[in-house]
Amino acid sequence: MNDEDRLIADVLAGSASEPEKQRLIEGLKHDEDLRRKWASHASIEGWLGIAMESPASREEQISSTMDRLQKTDHEAFVAGVRERMEQLRWKRRVLALAAVSTMAFLTIFSWNRLKPVPVIATIERQESAVWKDGSSAPGELSAGSRLQLSGGLVELQIADKGRMILEGPADLQFVSAGHSILWQGRVVMRVTESGHGYRLQTPGGSVVDLGTEFGVSVGASGAVETHVLEGQVEATSAGGSKVILNKDDGLRFTNGGSERIASGTGSFYTVLPPRHLTSPSWVHWSFEGGSDMDVPGHSEGFEGASFSLKLAGLAPGSKPAPEPGVFGGGLSFDGKGSYAESEFKGIGGKAPRTVSFWVKVPVDFSPSEGYGILSWGRFEALNPGGTWQISINPEAVDGPIGRLRVGAHRGQVIGSTDLRDGKWHHIAVVMYPGSNPDVGKHVLLYVDGALDEVSQRALREIDTEIGNADHGVWLGRNVSHDGRNDRPQSGGFFRGSLDEVFIFGAALSSEEVRQLMETNQVPR
Repeated sequence: MNDEDRLIADVLAGSASEPEKQRLIEGLKHDEDLRRKWASHASIEGWLGIAMESPASREEQISSTMDRLQKTDHEAFVAGVRERMEQLRWKRRVLALAAVSTMAFLTIFSWNRLKPVPVIATIERQESAVWKDGSSAPGELSAGSRLQLSGGLVELQIADKGRMILEGPADLQFVSAGHSILWQGRVVMRVTESGHGYRLQTPGGSVVDLGTEFGVSVGASGAVETHVLEGQVEATSAGGSKVILNKDDGLRFTNGGSERIASGTGSFYTVLPPRHLTSPSWVHWSFEGGSDMDVPGHSEGFEGASFSLKLAGLAPGSKPAPEPGVFGGGLSFDGKGSYAESEFKGIGGKAPRTVSFWVKVPVDFSPSEGYGILSWGRFEALNPGGTWQISINPEAVDGPIGRLRVGAHRGQVIGSTDLRDGKWHHIAVVMYPGSNPDVGKHVLLYVDGALDEVSQRALREIDTEIGNADHGVWLGRNVSHDGRNDRPQSGGFFRGSLDEVFIFGAALSSEEVRQLMETNQVPR
């Protein structure tokens, strides 16, 4: 008899110590072979106890037991009976009394645990995912599994039914292979043909896919919205009637009913950024080692330009002034006319990019001082999407004031962290590639190394025009400020401080963003 057999026998005989019992319980949770041994030994114990009872009782017990237990191998069963009879002959009366409880435990726990638990979803990727319990989520999920996400993005494969992107903060529970409950958060699901009919339930009602792609959001207040990106869904509010939604339709669940709303398909991330396979090209300005007219730049992979920054000031402002930064020296911009310009034109077209820097925004920030932390491209009123600009949001109509803003002219995405505290914050803006990249769907915002939740966004395809731009990368100046108007209504210059500005020709991962923040070194 090996150690596992002896342990099981001692537990069944009642002679095992508490640590031994606990060791067996833990083993049964994870070891398939041990569970089978337990089932075999426990069934033998049941037969020994039953043999002590009356014929009628014995027949009832046998019938009941055989209904519950799978058939064991004949030779193994006989061998097990012989071995246990030799070991436990003197304990038969005790075992007879224990047989009923043993069979119940076996039926409820051990034998059920032998059945394979179907995997109904797997986590394929995570991007800056932060779990509420502080641990990582399992790779495989079964019915009853619940994902509680404090922030970030998770991509899931829902068996053969489709793919799902979950955006935190979120709380998603899996009921069955074709049914899940979104208690909070945002979900986009692209359904396969075999997944048609998948049901996504919310506190306000449910959405059933009729094909192909849809998004559902549940806010912290319980507000529920459904948006159809492609195909058709059937939405039913709690206590209400069914509503068929087609592509670009939007619906909000209300108390006991629903109402049509404007489509907000741009408010969902539909893909996660791909990993870049080679070292990206980069430009870096550290604001050290220059003069009051010129700041040197360092670059790798970009060619054909001087990467130094020319410091300038338009009246009534003055040139950017040096000040202590996070890593060495930084630059202070007065919001009145100070800016810096490089011959480097920036990243053009639809190409992926990452912009990273440290910023300090004053507590007494004015909305007229928010535009133009960093910008490039050709601004034309009739050419939306041709510019690329990072700012501190100054427009209440677009989102909360003082949050990180990325705009492509008539389209923008706004973060949720208020930066108006007079402290240094690390910022990274990542635009990842797509056939038609959009500022609302293909841009991730990071504040202090963590993915910043989007508070508001508006769709605009990104196609940055640099070929005919009459300037290079600007720091501190609104991309729309042409110099003919010292004080444009939207604000011409940024007020605040910058340090360690990087521009990459690739979409960095969340791990690379954190590495850059912590080391100030280009990720390799």
